[in-house]
Amino acid sequence: MIQTQLLIVDPPSDVTQRFRLDGDVAVLFTGAPVDVGLTQVQTLAGGVAHVRVGDHFLDLYAEPGGAIVYLPALGVLLGGGFGSAVLPPILVMGSDGSAEMDVLRLLARMLKTQHFQLFAPRYGSLLRERQAVMARLAEDVGYLHGLRRIAPALAQRQEPLETIERIAESLLPMAWRSELAQKRNTNNLVTLVAALQKRDPRP
Repeated sequence: MIQTQLLIVDPPSDVTQRFRLDGDVAVLFTGAPVDVGLTQVQTLAGGVAHVRVGDHFLDLYAEPGGAIVYLPALGVLLGGGFGSAVLPPILVMGSDGSAEMDVLRLLARMLKTQHFQLFAPRYGSLLRERQAVMARLAEDVGYLHGLRRIAPALAQRQEPLETIERIAESLLPMAWRSELAQKRNTNNLVTLVAALQKRDPRP
């Protein structure tokens, strides 16, 4: 008897109540993991793995904030927290934005060199055109550049949180003005300022 193998990427929190899951089932998160009561695939930042699930292979590119997943046979690229039309990318704790820029470069390189049919961010709509995906990634790059341009002065002046929050709001494009997007944006700028202050050699 052949054992069914199933890998669910970014499942909803109620996945075990919503679906009947038989056989070997595991979950993988492209962003921050959530306990959903199933075996979780663990990734180590900076690693690349090729995982066989049934008759298919997945390429996993582990990043500090999650994982990028590519299905070569189908040309499907799962971008995690990048390339969303509704939310900015997340800066992980302690990041100065370099790791996130590296992920964006990886995604752009994959789009240019790999078989491509579909791009799926963790949040927001799917895309089937390379040019449209590249445009979204360019928005992420522009956003991160904006943060990295503003943050050093804020870190040097040791501005209060209220000032950082007010400045952060001005960096968001209209498409990213939801409450969740604004909260993520503020957290990003606070994270970046804190990372820069920690590196400041002044006593």
